[in-house]
Amino acid sequence: MAFRKLYSSDVLVLGTVSFIESLAFSIPFSYFPNYAISLGATVASIGLFTSSFMAASALLSPKIGSVSDKIGRKKIMLWGLLGDIIFGALTGLVPTWQWLLLVRTINGAVTAAATLPAEALLIDKVPLERRGEAVGFVASCAIIGRNVGPAFGGSTQYIASQFLDVISSYRVPYFVDAAFAASAMILVAWKISEKTTNPSKLSTNVTSPDSDVPPSPSRTDVKVKYPRAFKILLATAFANGIALGFILPIIALFFQDKFGLEPIVIGSIMTIAGLAGFLASWIAGRISDQLGRKPLIAIGGFSTRSCGLILPFSADIGQAAFLLSIRSLGFNIFMPAMQALRADIVPKEVRGKLFGLYNTFFTAGDIVGPIVSTLLYDIFRFTSWNVGGLSIPGYGIPFYVNSILGIITTAVLLLFVQETVGAKHQAKKEAQDISAS
Repeated sequence: MAFRKLYSSDVLVLGTVSFIESLAFSIPFSYFPNYAISLGATVASIGLFTSSFMAASALLSPKIGSVSDKIGRKKIMLWGLLGDIIFGALTGLVPTWQWLLLVRTINGAVTAAATLPAEALLIDKVPLERRGEAVGFVASCAIIGRNVGPAFGGSTQYIASQFLDVISSYRVPYFVDAAFAASAMILVAWKISEKTTNPSKLSTNVTSPDSDVPPSPSRTDVKVKYPRAFKILLATAFANGIALGFILPIIALFFQDKFGLEPIVIGSIMTIAGLAGFLASWIAGRISDQLGRKPLIAIGGFSTRSCGLILPFSADIGQAAFLLSIRSLGFNIFMPAMQALRADIVPKEVRGKLFGLYNTFFTAGDIVGPIVSTLLYDIFRFTSWNVGGLSIPGYGIPFYVNSILGIITTAVLLLFVQETVGAKHQAKKEAQDISAS
């Protein structure tokens, strides 16, 4: 009965949408540079396509979240998925790289509209005492999609190349992407209910999620005084975005420079590491409901950063693959607890808006990370230092910087952010508040 209470059709559909959107985002990873170059782009400009996609998502996320607070999550999700269908298909039809850049930029905005309200909707739909488990379940769905996507996209492109010319084969996966978005749109329209998706009818003067001041239902403008804890979470979100973007663009270079591996081997290691512990997100979220968010944040945050520090010193491929897998496992434990903590702190009346602001900070880090990491890697790639008899490889600089930044921000969060969950305690408090009113 408890299982059915949490894993309603709403939650299962949101997990499916998370899988589909993550799959769609990662489908072109294995061939996108070749597609852009075949349309006339230069190698140096390839980063613009990812940055423009992420920047559009970051800039519009707060507005998208705010609108979802006012008119409902489901409506924004449907418009976002419709945009994914249209611009996913257009990505496979563009004639030049300039059009590809424009379409990718707009696609970043509509993808935010499809995914951001889903995060808030999930929190709207699940019991407080099972919030971490629900977030972990959806995160696991996203992890699977993100790591299956490159193999799926590459396979689709390869099959298409047996029947079409090369540039046309690059286009085909985008039509498959659009078909996935269409299936997600149908599921949302059919299965997601509108109940509890229009928080604008609730409180209007918002100070904290547990404010003792009764809401004023007569006003429709929401003025938000950000809790200090949320401001700290924004800084942490930026650091986590950097962590995600810092290592991804240089990991292939690292394995090539240190071990001389071929791309197919590197790709296999990355896929296996990415999938490592994908169920850990689900389990970690559930445990955080019982023990609190901070223990999982500490275990996941410090373990993933420690592995990042050690990775450049790995003696062989096996050690490097193991450390990369543990790093991924730690991140999969860390993120659901972080997302649940964010949901605990954010006032429900403006959940969409503040989730959007959080996403902006996270995405900003994800944009800055690749730029800084590739610059540092290029500068120190062939340098090394001898410190007390220990050889410090220069190609490890991005790993060291990223890990130290992560350790500091995780420690600040643990020290200065007070939990509102112990979920059972908080659920009891909310029940008492409801009874009192």
